[in-house]
Amino acid sequence: MSSGATTAKSGGAEGRPRIDAKALWRKFVAQQRLDWAGTDLHIGLAASFTAYNLVQFVGAPLLLAGRRPKITVGPFNQLFQTCLDHKSHLGAECDVIALLWRIEDLLFEEANDAIASDKAAWLKAIEKVGSLVAAISSLRSNFTGAIIVSVPPLPSGLASGPLALGNPTGLGAFHRAIVDYFVESIGRLEGVRLVDFDAVQRHVGYEASFDPRQWYLYRQPFSDSFLYFAGEQIGRIVLANRRSAKKCVVLDCDNTLWGGIIGEVGLDGIELGAEYPGSAFCDFQRLLLNLRRQGVFLAILSKNNEADVWEVFDRHRAMILKRTDISAWEINWCPKAENLLRIAGTLSIGIDSMVFIDDDPMEIAYMQKALPEVTTLPLPEDPAEIVGALQKLSLFDRLDMTNEDSARVDMTRAEVDRMQLRARMTKQEFMNELQLKLDLSRAEADDIGRVAQLINKTNQFNLTTIRRTVEEIRVLANSPDYRVYVLRVWDKFGDYGLTGVAIINVSTDHTLWTIDTLLLSCRVLGRSVESALLALLAENARAEGVDEFIASFVPTAKNSLAATFLPDHGFRPDGARWRIAAADAPILPFFIQHVGYTGRDQQLVPSLAVANNWPNAQGRDG
Repeated sequence: MSSGATTAKSGGAEGRPRIDAKALWRKFVAQQRLDWAGTDLHIGLAASFTAYNLVQFVGAPLLLAGRRPKITVGPFNQLFQTCLDHKSHLGAECDVIALLWRIEDLLFEEANDAIASDKAAWLKAIEKVGSLVAAISSLRSNFTGAIIVSVPPLPSGLASGPLALGNPTGLGAFHRAIVDYFVESIGRLEGVRLVDFDAVQRHVGYEASFDPRQWYLYRQPFSDSFLYFAGEQIGRIVLANRRSAKKCVVLDCDNTLWGGIIGEVGLDGIELGAEYPGSAFCDFQRLLLNLRRQGVFLAILSKNNEADVWEVFDRHRAMILKRTDISAWEINWCPKAENLLRIAGTLSIGIDSMVFIDDDPMEIAYMQKALPEVTTLPLPEDPAEIVGALQKLSLFDRLDMTNEDSARVDMTRAEVDRMQLRARMTKQEFMNELQLKLDLSRAEADDIGRVAQLINKTNQFNLTTIRRTVEEIRVLANSPDYRVYVLRVWDKFGDYGLTGVAIINVSTDHTLWTIDTLLLSCRVLGRSVESALLALLAENARAEGVDEFIASFVPTAKNSLAATFLPDHGFRPDGARWRIAAADAPILPFFIQHVGYTGRDQQLVPSLAVANNWPNAQGRDG
């Protein structure tokens, strides 16, 4: 199974992927001018060790993902100084700053004394780490880009090593205490990401990670094997902050979810259970179930008799996945590409957000040719390799897990119930029966991750499609010159979640609001929620004494649904922009109620607009 990325192994021809990463970066650097014109991402690396050899391994995965990064390395062992004055050390234009440190570089004396059972050394070490966290906090306050901080690996070159008999209560205990304190402290800072160099060291191996000759000569302690995976991890974090994770895994059944062909061997003949190879398929299903808990749809795409497939789900005792875990399915003898399009329609997602997994090379090749936008993954022939292969993928990388992510699968089931109701009624009867409620409020700290998701993945109803990182959104939310609003929607069937975002630029005299961003998730379109969003924005604007709105529509290949939104709601053209007086903005549609939202325990507090307009007002039905 491959996601298009290479992996590093040691020795001989297996070391070729590392050489490819170096060659890829060298070629890219050779093509750059002295001013690095054309780069789209600036990363600063500040380390307690010499980090120049790491650059190529950070850059290569970004190049493979289509980015053109410039990477600047700060002065040797100047972490505190970089945190206090990052512009002088890394340049003013950084988008990402990575702070990388080792215990033996910052706490050398304390670590050696702690190994010798000096209890005071432990306290001194914690105090120094606290100072580092304070410096990182200072950087967070003065830097709007992404910050990545390393979790330090087990120290090397000290008076004791990991194989010492006293390691469990000596060096090992010291390392665990420092890491636990550091990770917990960093967790209190907003928008600071951790890259786990400790895990990289365990993956590569303690001895294989350290290059003593490089360390003593150049203060560069790590081997290429370590640097490869460390750079890959940093690259994954950078990319996860700038692209959407895949939304759906589309699965074959026979020889994919279980071993054998159910139509030939029957329920008792398939390989699934406590013994190998059935145990490997069970572990694969557990991994899939974990993805579902993170909001990834699971779909079945199988050439089979439907009754046979569901019999396995419903009756086989070793099945980890149940029928209720599957959000969509096409189980028949039609071409799989045609069926995959039907699944995408059922789930209302694009095929470029789908990952197709099958054991049949012919089906994989057919899908690649018929629907190249779909990510296709051939299952390893050896079942023992399935879980490890999927664990290496970065397709589902997500930095922030929102409530909407974890509830997405159940939301889709509620949508099926809605559509069944819609089929029996006229549109207006349906809208009245839904009992739509919504809440518009200023974005809070725990909303920022979801806001970033919507801004970076919403295409269909998005006036400007301006993309922003989490850190950029956080700055706007805290700025007196902007208003960042979030819209939550729910009805009698359940919660749609946070489905709308509006970012407003406020004029210096506070009389004019310019709509910088206005978007809605496709799951609430066609229910006049777009009209309600504008009506509630106008209510807030009038409460602040705002006289007028200005907005723009920037057409793209995918946002035609929003093309007539502004004129349909009373905006008048003004050159390339549109204007409307706040007093002329539409009112809330009569079948939608604006209430305060407090999660599952909803306290319904009608707004001023509701008091004036519910239930007799006749709003625009956009």
